[in-house]
Amino acid sequence: MENTQKISTYILTGFLGSGKTTVLNHLLEREKGKRNFVIENEFGKTSVDGALVKKNFNRLFELNNGCICCTLDAELIEVLAQLIQSEHQPDQLFIEASGVADAGMLASVFKREDVMQYFELSQVICLVDAENFEDRIKEVPEMYRQLVAADLILINKCDLVQASYASKLHPTIEKLNPFAIVSGVINGAFNFGLLGRKSDFNFSKGLPSSIEVKANGHRMKSISVQVPTPVDRDKLYTALTMTLFLHYHQVYRIKGFVRFEDEPGLVLVQSTGNKLTFKACPEMVKETELVLVFIGRDIERPGIERILNRLWSTNEIDR
Repeated sequence: MENTQKISTYILTGFLGSGKTTVLNHLLEREKGKRNFVIENEFGKTSVDGALVKKNFNRLFELNNGCICCTLDAELIEVLAQLIQSEHQPDQLFIEASGVADAGMLASVFKREDVMQYFELSQVICLVDAENFEDRIKEVPEMYRQLVAADLILINKCDLVQASYASKLHPTIEKLNPFAIVSGVINGAFNFGLLGRKSDFNFSKGLPSSIEVKANGHRMKSISVQVPTPVDRDKLYTALTMTLFLHYHQVYRIKGFVRFEDEPGLVLVQSTGNKLTFKACPEMVKETELVLVFIGRDIERPGIERILNRLWSTNEIDR
């Protein structure tokens, strides 16, 4: 099919729990007058975020069990080929990358001549979690790479940190990437006038700061544990919060759906940093997989199983 107009493409990147899906939902709501396709990538074979994307899109593709920028690059090309061959091509493509994806490698796919014929990379948007930025930036190489690859950096959760710290965070991030526009996010909403804009280098910000980045692999793992029966709310909260507290520099993210004893409907379990939240999801269908996903550095399945085995007598492990 002859392509008359390139598909405007936006890449959303940012470390685990930074708020990418919430921002994506705001973007899809704002742009719902256009034909929008979404590619959702999760690190691990169990999808949770795909179920959280609100239905303001025309088509959703899920690429799981790896990073879209490396192990799934062939699958990404296959999906892009499907898009340009479809009868009704999208006006816009939004890609939510895995929280450990190398955004620079992902963006380079859209610099290929065969891809550039049909797609225009309009912007790389990076989400930053203000609460956990300082702890993660030096220990997670992918987070630094996400920042330096971005055209627009959105600082999220500034309302959850002290105002003095938030005011220092903005110039700190500008020095890491003086080429990017840096702005704040409140509950997933930002200055949408920045969408698609790219900034010129500001020499007053100086050159990017030097940060030691490990050259070896990211050592990240995703472990999925099925939750076969309703669990006690208080016991689950205690078990998971203790895990986050004791293993803060290993367990970066917990997410999934469970059922609680004596409570109707599904509950979304999420963690960012050492904070755990439960949110009732009455709109979720009964067929939604009940599972907890643990993502972290050097984590092991036996350790996760020991924590959760105390909560139920039998369980099924998603291997």
